[in-house]
Amino acid sequence: MTRKSFSTLSNVINHDLWQSLCSLIHQKTLENKDMLIKQGEIADKIVWIKHGILRSYFLLENGEERTYCITFDGSMMTAMTSFISGQSSKENIQSIGKTELYILYKKDVDMLCKDSIVWTIFFKKLLEEQFIELEEKLFDIQRLQAKERYLKLLHHHPEYIQHIPGIYLASFLNISPRHLSRIRKEVVL
Repeated sequence: MTRKSFSTLSNVINHDLWQSLCSLIHQKTLENKDMLIKQGEIADKIVWIKHGILRSYFLLENGEERTYCITFDGSMMTAMTSFISGQSSKENIQSIGKTELYILYKKDVDMLCKDSIVWTIFFKKLLEEQFIELEEKLFDIQRLQAKERYLKLLHHHPEYIQHIPGIYLASFLNISPRHLSRIRKEVVL
């Protein structure tokens, strides 16, 4: 969920350590609506989006999906609580369109952190960024009107806004699809 590019993280550590990390990275491509993590599974990986979009959602008691996070190129994503705790995920993470990923498994993160304090600091920094971004999204939902949240998303990710199905976008903005339609009519691209 961090905006910090995967490639810029290499500036934090030396070349040899970076190479050891790169040797553990796997690449994967998800097609539209492929699941990365399903509710009830244990999140055993962190991914960085090379290209594409991921959404995180959970199911309400009535079966309705509630999208609470949409993540774009260069961002990190996982079911963080599950990844940290080793408990079952309460969320689903799914691709929106074709999405190319870099994957690092938890067992490899644990091994790296055990081998060097540098890695512990590196991953601590990633978690801090994740927390800051999540808190910002929470504050946005509380203090910004729906139109302002839409405009902020449009400003930061204009190339993707048309690729996100309205039902997901409305859920993410915490509004009805009808309200989203009215906002889109007001905002000229």
